[in-house]
Amino acid sequence: MKRDPIEETDSFKEISLEVEDKLKEILKDINPYRIGYCHIYWKAKKELLYKEYGIDWKSPSEMNPQTRFD
Repeated sequence: MKRDPIEETDSFKEISLEVEDKLKEILKDINPYRIGYCHIYWKAKKELLYKEYGIDWKSPSEMNPQTRFD
């Protein structure tokens, strides 16, 4: 499965824990076991990374258009 190469940069790795903490807060009222949660998570992550860090991150669904995620 392809991943966005930006995830391997030092600058991305430095903010990853901070981003995960912010996403937990943003998504706290959404059941993580519901079908389609990954798309909600990836959308929130993409928006957060762009708005707060100026990073144009590509989600797994964008990197792997031939794969179906739920």
